[in-house]
Amino acid sequence: MLQRAISGIIFATILISAILYSSLTFYLLFFFLMLVAISEFQKLSNYKTPLLTILGIVSFISAKGSLNILQSYTSIQDQNISFITNNSLVYLILFFSFLMVLFRKKNNNPFQELGIIFLTYLYAIVPFTILIAIPFCNSTNTYQGTTFLGCIILIWSTDTFAYLTGKFIGKHKLYEKISPNKTIEGSLGGLLFTLITAFILSHYFLQYTTLEWLGLSFIISIFGGLGDLVESMFKRAANIKDSGNLIPGHGGVLDRFDSLLFAAPFIYFYLQLIS
Repeated sequence: MLQRAISGIIFATILISAILYSSLTFYLLFFFLMLVAISEFQKLSNYKTPLLTILGIVSFISAKGSLNILQSYTSIQDQNISFITNNSLVYLILFFSFLMVLFRKKNNNPFQELGIIFLTYLYAIVPFTILIAIPFCNSTNTYQGTTFLGCIILIWSTDTFAYLTGKFIGKHKLYEKISPNKTIEGSLGGLLFTLITAFILSHYFLQYTTLEWLGLSFIISIFGGLGDLVESMFKRAANIKDSGNLIPGHGGVLDRFDSLLFAAPFIYFYLQLIS
C-alpha cells in the first residue's frame, strides 16, 4: 500500500510538472509513454515486431501537434514542417506491413498478423498523436498546459469517484463479463462528481467557459469509462492483471491512460469544435 502511494505521488508529480513546465517536456514525456504503450500492447497481443516501434516514432513526429513544437524549438522552415507532417511516410510503413507478412518465413495467419499490427497502431499509437495536439486547441494555437492538465484531472475524478461510489452504494453490475467490479451506480457517481470538478476547474482554467468545461467533462466521463472497459477486454483476453509494471502498484501505461487514450479523439474533436 505504501509503495503504491509513493509511486503514485512520484508519477503524478512527474506528469504534472512535464505538462506545466513547457511544451517540450510534455512532448518528450508522452513520446516515452507511447513507446512503453507499444511494448505493453505487444505483450498483450503476444506479437512483437520492430516495425511497430518505427511506425510509432514516425507517426508521433509527423503528427499535427509536432508542428507547433518543431517551430518553437527548431529553425525548420514551414515547407519542411509540412513535408514532415503530411503522414506520407506513415502510410508507406503501414503498407510495408503487408510485404513483411507476405515474405515471412513462418506461414502464419495473415489476417491475424495484420489485424494485430493495425490494431496496435490504432490503439497504442494514434491516440498519442492526438493527445499532443490537445494543448494547442485554442484560438491562438499556442501551448496551454492547463487544457491538458484539466483533462487529466477530469479523468482522475471520474476514476476515483466511480470507484468510491461503486464501493459504497454500487449494486447493479455495469458489464459483468468484462469488468465484474464496475457498477452502474459507480459510473453515474463518477459522472456526477466529474461535472462538479469541471465546474470548479472553470473558475481557475479560464480558456473555456463553465458550460464548455462541463461538456468536456461529460465526454471524458462517458468515453473514458468505455476506454477502461476496452482495456479490461484486452487484458481478460490475454489473461493478465496489468499491462505492465512501469508504475509499481499501478500497472503500466495502458493501465493508467486507458481512459484518456480512448477518449482522446472525442476530446480533440470537441475542443476543435468549441475553439
